[in-house]
Amino acid sequence: MSTSATIHDIQYVDFPAHTSDEASLYVYEHNDQVPFAIARVFTVDAKQACQRGAHAHKECQQLLVSMKGKIKVTVDDANETVTILLDRPDKGLLITPGLWAEQEYELGSLLMVLTDLPYDEGDYFRTYVDFKAYKKA
Repeated sequence: MSTSATIHDIQYVDFPAHTSDEASLYVYEHNDQVPFAIARVFTVDAKQACQRGAHAHKECQQLLVSMKGKIKVTVDDANETVTILLDRPDKGLLITPGLWAEQEYELGSLLMVLTDLPYDEGDYFRTYVDFKAYKKA
């Protein structure tokens, strides 16, 4: 567990984009762009403007990529907060364990998340109070 993680640990990750008049191809490969072995991939399709996330992980890394639309990601380390706009499929945001993250989706947005660990409910801080207590420990 990383109680020392700060917002300064988040990173932008660039992905290759191969575009033509017909289509765009984006590549997300382990070792070349994704800095961990991918254990899980999931998407969030915003059928209306909404807020999601609002949790932190003890061990899991997450790489967030906006496949479509605009998604504001707010990252909090219990001392500082930063908000980052994701709006391109060739740019991702790597969130390390020990950081609280919330996403604000516009209607029609699609977020892809790559993680280094499979789903484990025990890896989550679901309340900000529990997260703050963990960071102070």
